[in-house]
Amino acid sequence: MRGAARIIERVKRAHLILIGIAVWTVIALYFASQAYLNPALRYKPRLADVLQVNLVYYYLWGLSTPVVIWLGRRFPIPSKRWKRSLGVHILASLLLTAAQIVIAESILSTFSKALYRTEGFANNLQTAFRINFHGSLPTYWLILAVYLAAVYYRNAMRLESQLSRAQLDALKMQLNPHFLFNTLNSISSLMYTDVDAADAMLARLSEFLRLTLDLPPEQEIALEEEMDFVRRYLEIERIRFEERLHVDIDMERGTERALVPSLALQPLVENAIHHGIARNSAGGSIEIRARRDEEFLRVTVRNGGGQAIPPVRTGKIAGPPQEVREGIGLANTRARLKSLYGERHRFTYGVYDGGFEVEMLIPCFAR
Repeated sequence: MRGAARIIERVKRAHLILIGIAVWTVIALYFASQAYLNPALRYKPRLADVLQVNLVYYYLWGLSTPVVIWLGRRFPIPSKRWKRSLGVHILASLLLTAAQIVIAESILSTFSKALYRTEGFANNLQTAFRINFHGSLPTYWLILAVYLAAVYYRNAMRLESQLSRAQLDALKMQLNPHFLFNTLNSISSLMYTDVDAADAMLARLSEFLRLTLDLPPEQEIALEEEMDFVRRYLEIERIRFEERLHVDIDMERGTERALVPSLALQPLVENAIHHGIARNSAGGSIEIRARRDEEFLRVTVRNGGGQAIPPVRTGKIAGPPQEVREGIGLANTRARLKSLYGERHRFTYGVYDGGFEVEMLIPCFAR
């Protein structure tokens, strides 16, 4: 694993080097074309001459880039000691520009006679400083600005990711006390009619809560893991409803490894039971379906008995719409889907044909 990590790091580094060479080549060609096409010059320079000069100068700036980045990291300007950092960068920009010109002229005077380089190294260097120093100096600050912008962007993305994760964690944690309250309320009602059943529910509740603590910290888990979690929850409710609760889970082949938000289905199933089946003396059924829909995963939870949820808000399920209230379970799931998938999802619900149905359409990514 360490060897593979080193190889990957080398490949990334090689890609960065190639990108850097390409960027500095494009910059050199741009300024070479500017010099070649400049109508203000008394004589037209040769294209080979301006290419040699600009490629040497800007490749040297490319080699200097790691130095500028190191200085930017070591002496950050957005800091409490920004005055000292600014002074360091001013001095560094002057020295690095001067060093770049000296090295460039040493190379050009040795290997090229381009433009003015026929009067001896001292005269060539003096001419180069007069012509190039002021034009080359801003290159240091441009490199530093690009580096600082990249750092700012990276930090902004990291903070946004952390904020989004914190919001998702808060939404997920909100489900636990809501579920616990409903389950304890069910156990409390059983204590007066069936002590053994209440005791069994407490034991299953303990196992269920232990399972929630063992859940991975990821926001998304495989559908089969989420379904296993739902089955554990249904085992608790089956103790209370016995034969009045019928469950039908149908996952299309190939959807088992599709990623879904963790703890997304349990509150929907809980809604279906407590606002539907629990209100019907004859009980009812819970149907859970998972299907592929092109690049999306379609998950449907439906109850087949009782009146679903008291009216307030309208869903968008096909059929004659009836108004339903968006409680904690529905509102929480909607908010989590919005945070995870943005506009690339659909969350609809409604009452029709005597049952309440919730449908979740999310991008289908497999683990």
